[in-house]
Amino acid sequence: MKRLIAVLVLLVLCSSLSAAVPPETARKLYEQVTPSLVAVQYAWVTELGRHELIGAGLVVGDDLVMLPMELVSPQIPDEQMKDFKILVPQAEEDPQEIDAVFQGRDERTNMGLVKAREPQHWKPIKFEESPVKVGDTILSVGILPEIAAYKSYFMEANVSALLRGEQPQVMVQGGGLAGVGSPVFNTDGKAIGFVMFQQGQGLLLNDRRNALNAITSPPKFFVPARDFLLTISDPPTPDKPIAMPYMGAPELKGVTKEVSEALGLKNQPAIQVEYVVPDAPAAQAGLKQGDIIVKVNGKPLERGDEATELPDIFKRRLLRHKPGETVTLSVLRETDKPLTDIKVTLGEQPKRANAAKRFYAEDLGFVVRDLVFMDTYMRHLPADQKGVEVDLERPQSSAQSGGLRPRDIIVRMNNTPVTDVTQFEKDYKALRKDKPREAVVLVVQRDNKEDTIRIEPPQ
Repeated sequence: MKRLIAVLVLLVLCSSLSAAVPPETARKLYEQVTPSLVAVQYAWVTELGRHELIGAGLVVGDDLVMLPMELVSPQIPDEQMKDFKILVPQAEEDPQEIDAVFQGRDERTNMGLVKAREPQHWKPIKFEESPVKVGDTILSVGILPEIAAYKSYFMEANVSALLRGEQPQVMVQGGGLAGVGSPVFNTDGKAIGFVMFQQGQGLLLNDRRNALNAITSPPKFFVPARDFLLTISDPPTPDKPIAMPYMGAPELKGVTKEVSEALGLKNQPAIQVEYVVPDAPAAQAGLKQGDIIVKVNGKPLERGDEATELPDIFKRRLLRHKPGETVTLSVLRETDKPLTDIKVTLGEQPKRANAAKRFYAEDLGFVVRDLVFMDTYMRHLPADQKGVEVDLERPQSSAQSGGLRPRDIIVRMNNTPVTDVTQFEKDYKALRKDKPREAVVLVVQRDNKEDTIRIEPPQ
């Protein structure tokens, strides 16, 4: 395996150094950037076991490291992310392991941040906004996977297209880019972009199955610096996570070209409101189902490459605002009538599943958590719905054998109503203390119907 990696790296370097950029320019950039490339490791400790995850990180402050959001996915419960370390590659030794603290996720830019516990005075990469054009030569430096000791490597490519969408991207051709988590530079040596996770690329540096993807099939897209500079200038911290704004219009549809022209909105991107959450900020401001949003704060909506991208572009731009700020939406309600301005004072995003309290009924093999807004919204349940959601099942457990399923909502246990995880945990522990071998009878909501499940504990 090591010989194969050496050959592949040599081929990549040779092909890159023989391209348009002079070898001395490539070597200088390589040497300048390499000290800022690190790996981030942490343990995902679930109720069923411990998993070590390692991904590429980039020094953006004296002791601050930025990484793609996917490595610290919002789907992972916060309390299950343990033992963060920053791995600093060494030329002749094993990587230096530095204890770190997870600073938080920034959903405005799809980035995560980790900070060393002790001051390090590393050399940060200084990003700046610098537009590129088709045909421009761009450079990138990344790190190889764990099996190659996280050695850094250089790549060269040319800009082939500038793409619009929820997240603007630059497409390249030629040699391609370094792996996910790598910085991108122009020929002046300015850091102008970042390689985000993309289809076909391995995210984990300790995943041997996909260890060579970034070499054999290099990434072809990077995100320009203007899209994530906000994370560096206004980073989250454990004490002050990013407060996400909430409008309460989760279902939006991009208006097609044909419909736009019929409404008199030729060459104007627009989105239609398909649902407004009752009592949410949008509803309180007067936004209605069927309204067609044409402008935000007096400016036309940003275009996408197709109409289906417009809702996500709108939602992501909305995330750049803070709770409490007022956003003016100009909406069309009747053809050939003036637009109606609706002022929405943004609220704060409801609690997400990753922040919900959990409890593991270990003897029966299932995990429950508190209900959150998306649980009730997706099922069209009352906002004050009581109960707990089944989040995880141990394979071949008593719960699985008894017919319990993930996403079931438990509303009663042994004829006692269930309100939340705290109450469920208390009652469950009391039951097991007094009657450790007694079956548990659960009433669950599934597909908007109630079902009764009897689970026998292992004897």
